[in-house]
Amino acid sequence: ERLQANHVQLRRLTKDSSLEVEAYKIESYQAAPRQFEGHHLNSSVQLSKSLKTILFHKGDYYISMNQPANRFIIETLEPQAEDSYFAWNFFDPVLGQKEGYSDYHFEDVAASYLRTRPDVREQLEKRKSIDTAFAANAGAQLNFVFQHSPYYETAHLQYPVFRLL
Repeated sequence: ERLQANHVQLRRLTKDSSLEVEAYKIESYQAAPRQFEGHHLNSSVQLSKSLKTILFHKGDYYISMNQPANRFIIETLEPQAEDSYFAWNFFDPVLGQKEGYSDYHFEDVAASYLRTRPDVREQLEKRKSIDTAFAANAGAQLNFVFQHSPYYETAHLQYPVFRLL
């Protein structure tokens, strides 16, 4: 509705479609401690980018950049833009992790997982070798394994706007 109010032309998908897109993951950000006009600002946004094939559903929106509102689109949908919808915390639900684990149960699962995934074990050991605080924190290590396992929710920190290349 905000995009339409600013004359952005939107097109709805007429069928489910798998598309290769560039995806952003929020790696870090700083949330302002005080609200301004009913919102807190997110700043210092750091992202990682990757190519993914994602199933988009009938009714999802496609926004072409070939339109008069292209500057507005960039300034509101690019998460690192100063006045983006992410900066004004419209996308904060992706920042909250909804799924978790119980330490006592996941320890055995994590140990088994690491035995079958030497690449994750190697990443864990590398992180422990360069980060002494991480090496001394068993909970952080368990969380690292969880975040690199198939049990971790894929939507956590996944920015919900994608670029079609």
